[in-house]
Amino acid sequence: SLSNIPIYGNTLTFPSSTPIPSISMTPTPTSLPTPTASPFSTLEALGLHEGDIISATNSSDPDIYIANSFGYKRLFLNPVIFNFYGHLGGFASVKSITSTTRDVLKTSGLYRNCETNDEKIYGVEITGEDMGTLHWINTSGAQAVQDDPNFFKKVFCINTNEFNWYAKGGAYTSVNQIPSYTR
Repeated sequence: SLSNIPIYGNTLTFPSSTPIPSISMTPTPTSLPTPTASPFSTLEALGLHEGDIISATNSSDPDIYIANSFGYKRLFLNPVIFNFYGHLGGFASVKSITSTTRDVLKTSGLYRNCETNDEKIYGVEITGEDMGTLHWINTSGAQAVQDDPNFFKKVFCINTNEFNWYAKGGAYTSVNQIPSYTR
C-alpha cells in the first residue's frame, strides 16, 4: 500500500515502509503556517493567488518567482528555465509586486519532477549567477517533516526540461543540508 500526500496540485507517494505523519495540505486563513516573521496569512490578503508569477518592481532584484498557497515562492533561476513554462504566459504575465510583498513569501528550493511523477524531492544549490545544482534529498518523509514541519508545503513541481537543465550533485541525507536562497 502507498501513502499519498498532495503536493502543489499533484500527489506524492511513498512506500508504506516510509511512515508519513498526517499533514493537512488544505490551507485555511486560520491554520496556515507563518513562513517568515512577516505578516503572512493568505495569498489573497497580499493580492495574490496560487500560481501567480511575481517580481518586485521597486527592487534591483530582477528575479521572477511563482507563489503557492502556503506562503512560499520558488525562483525561476534564469530566463531559460522560465521559458520552459510557456503555459504561464511568459514575461507579459509577470505580476509586479512590492519587494515588501515579495519578502513576505519565503523562498523555497525544494523541487520534484511532477511531469514524470518522480517521487524524489530535490534541493537546489545555487552555484553561480543563474546557475544551480539539484541534490536528491535522501531521507524519509517522516524524517523530513521532523526536520521541517512545513517541508511538503515547500515542494514545487518542475517539468522534465527544467529537471534536465540542472546539473546533479551528490545526495543530501538531511533536510538541514539544503542551502537557503537569499538575494
